[in-house]
Amino acid sequence: MEREFSLNIKQTAGLYGVSADTLRYYEAIGLVAPKRGANAYREYRKDDFGRLNIIMSMLNMNYTLSEIRSFLDNHSLETSFELFSNELDSIDAAIAKLSQRRRKIEHCMQNISMSLRAREEKQSRVVHKGPRGYVIVSEDELSGDIIPYATIKRMKELGMEIDSIHTVPCFILDPSRRSADGCLVAEKTLLSLGSIDNKGCEIFPEGDYLCRTTTGPAEITPTIWREMNEFMDQNHLIAAGPLLEFWYVSEYISDNQDEYLHTLEIMVNPVKSSSDSVSTHL
Repeated sequence: MEREFSLNIKQTAGLYGVSADTLRYYEAIGLVAPKRGANAYREYRKDDFGRLNIIMSMLNMNYTLSEIRSFLDNHSLETSFELFSNELDSIDAAIAKLSQRRRKIEHCMQNISMSLRAREEKQSRVVHKGPRGYVIVSEDELSGDIIPYATIKRMKELGMEIDSIHTVPCFILDPSRRSADGCLVAEKTLLSLGSIDNKGCEIFPEGDYLCRTTTGPAEITPTIWREMNEFMDQNHLIAAGPLLEFWYVSEYISDNQDEYLHTLEIMVNPVKSSSDSVSTHL
């Protein structure tokens, strides 16, 4: 009688591109059960190759060893359909998550690109902006060293994914006050969401905003604000909302403060009469 074809453990490991220890582990957890030859060495045969083919295929599909063992122990049309249906649901969920990540990255890159173009202009300009969402991190004045902690804490409270790279920190500034290092004092700390689809987010109203994008540390902000005031005087504009500062490039994206990219914005209206008054606080 012709002897059944078989391979030893070293040959089988080479065939499947795994180690001999991996095959021993598969045997220990019941995925395969090679017979022993006359010399007590493992001999992998037809049934073992069939099970190993399934194991390797399912590993390539990201199934766990536990799921593979359950499938090997009991696979029929019904169980196979259920297994693959569940995996398809998992793939759809992963695609949705990746699509969301892609949208975040695209939005981040779009913001940076727009700000880079605006930076080259080195002048203030009025831009009509639609409604934009934001969440409040803190309504208290925060020191710079506490802002990263407060931001993550607030994101956790709101059930938001921690994503400091793709979010845009935003501050409501008090133009009349300076901090010890000469920056405008931030009265409130926010996170700009861009989209207004997020449940429970606050809204920056639609309107005309005077914008000025610049590079460098926060200490340059008072000078930029003074130039924006001059622009408003020259163009007969009056502030109609708080002074906002959006940080598109910060220490999360660059170690070089000269590359920091931030935009000052304030909603403006044409001056109608001497009775118009400036409102720079929410």
